[in-house]
Amino acid sequence: GKGAFYATDMDTILRMRGIEKLVFTGVTTEVCVTTSVREANDRGFDAVVLEDCVGSYFPEFQSSALAMIKAQGGIFGWVGQSQQFLTALEDAVRERAGRTGVAS
Repeated sequence: GKGAFYATDMDTILRMRGIEKLVFTGVTTEVCVTTSVREANDRGFDAVVLEDCVGSYFPEFQSSALAMIKAQGGIFGWVGQSQQFLTALEDAVRERAGRTGVAS
């Protein structure tokens, strides 16, 4: 088992906290990261891989792994960049703060 869900309580913990969307970073892209993304998808989670936050010893393996994740419009996940993610996260925090009247 090379994935984050194998022989762990990850699924239970995420569900108990109401988490449905996961962001993946780490190494190696073509093994541990893609396995975890597929495991997440199989369990009904939405997954995004931050392309500039994953790595591999073999650039061609990384390219292939990311291409597979992106295939068919994100059949089992999406690929993005960390700056896009951080901007979206900041926007979401501001929006939530505005709805609750709490300063961000």
